[in-house]
Amino acid sequence: MTKLGAGALLLFCYIDVVAALAIGDWLPDVGPLLLCGSPIAFGTGFVAQAVHDVRRRNAERDARP
Repeated sequence: MTKLGAGALLLFCYIDVVAALAIGDWLPDVGPLLLCGSPIAFGTGFVAQAVHDVRRRNAERDARP
């Protein structure tokens, strides 16, 4: 998965959770959560995939004779 795809996937999951909580009336105001949390969720997914790629490349490099 590309870094952009990982960020987008986490962003959509975050929006789904916030929307579900808003529909169930557990969250009275979702504006601040979406405004602040969406970029954070996207960045977290992007960074997590980048770290995974670096660890995978290091493991492949160390496995070579």
